Amino acid sequence: MQILKSMFRHYVAPEQLQAAVAFYEELQQLKCERRLSFPEASIDVAVVGSFILVAGDDSALAPVRHIQAAFVVDSLDAFSAWLRTQGADVSAAHESHVGRNVMVRHQDGFCAEYFQPAAA
Repeated sequence: MQILKSMFRHYVAPEQLQAAVAFYEELQQLKCERRLSFPEASIDVAVVGSFILVAGDDSALAPVRHIQAAFVVDSLDAFSAWLRTQGADVSAAHESHVGRNVMVRHQDGFCAEYFQPAAA
């Protein structure tokens, strides 16, 4: 059971996404590694180094804005089980073409997404 990468989630308005991508690329001297669109949720996502930039209007972001970080993990099932033993509230796993994730509220109130990438 290992966290492979820790990432900050940063929420922006749709018209701010491109400027935010450019800023975080320059800040970290890295290129944007992934862009995703979730039209059903009216959200676009860009991953730049240690930042997940989430773009949407206030109503689209309201259900997810409380999530402060994301952890890429080697075993979502192992982390979910362990987190429950520690008193965390763990959502049901959600599967997509890029992997599986859960939303977790730690016992101290910190909210994070735990994500296991799909096998290559």
